[in-house]
Amino acid sequence: MTNSDTFFFLFVTLTIIINYSIPVQALEKGRCPTPDAVVSVSIKNIPSKVIYKNGHSRSDIERQQLKRGRHVSKGKWKILGLTQTEFKYTLKTSAKIKKITGGNYCAYPASYDLEIGYTDFVVYIDRKYRPGTCEYQAILKHENSHIAIYKNYLKRYLPYIKRRVRTAALSVQPVVISTPDQGTKFIQEQVQRQIRPLIERLNREADYSNARIDTPESYRKIQLLCENW
Repeated sequence: MTNSDTFFFLFVTLTIIINYSIPVQALEKGRCPTPDAVVSVSIKNIPSKVIYKNGHSRSDIERQQLKRGRHVSKGKWKILGLTQTEFKYTLKTSAKIKKITGGNYCAYPASYDLEIGYTDFVVYIDRKYRPGTCEYQAILKHENSHIAIYKNYLKRYLPYIKRRVRTAALSVQPVVISTPDQGTKFIQEQVQRQIRPLIERLNREADYSNARIDTPESYRKIQLLCENW
């Protein structure tokens, strides 16, 4: 049954997970000998799948929405589809530690291993609309548009992020520290702070582009595609 006053709230939930970002102050006194090895840099894109789930009711989908701390709209706004994913980057760092005079240590960057990408995209579609129906296909197309936006922004920014990581890693100088553990943390932060602005910009732009297709006008167009809402 068609209701021309009913719009559709199809939301994408995005969570950012950042591992291990603790700035540590280095000691100013003392100098480290020239490093005898070049730092190693490895960058991997996290593989992700798209998983479709069409056995959940609208209330089930609303609960999924609430689990992520997002508001569930009432009245004319109905959640017929939901896509959930997490943007994630992990920077693992190793350092070569050398003891020097005065009871201090020199920490040299040895390797940086960056893993970046999205976890699996899980798409929920109200079970009222069965696969193959016009309504199901309309919801599916909208959710796939959200996924495409996130993937395209990652693809666009990944070359810049890779270049920034490599440049930052090669510019990190050995540092004098009082305990070995300080060295790895300090060395990691030197690269972390270089890539963080790019990550934040990627997510801001992707969120903005997704918001542009989650509007009343967009929902009206979806509604006009089919008759049995």
